[in-house]
Amino acid sequence: MNNEFYTHIHMSAGNENGEVFGGHLNKAIVSATCEMVITIIDGRVDRILDKDIGLNLFKFDV
Repeated sequence: MNNEFYTHIHMSAGNENGEVFGGHLNKAIVSATCEMVITIIDGRVDRILDKDIGLNLFKFDV
């Protein structure tokens, strides 16, 4: 975002009771293993502040 490195990561994690939780991942410490799927998109993806709704929305330049 703003010509700086930016990630948007979704995650899910389970516990010993078989419950699974998901959401946005902002920070993590991996103690044993971590499986990741990374998709690279051709072109440039940025974010621009939409002042009408107050969110940084995707802007795709492909």
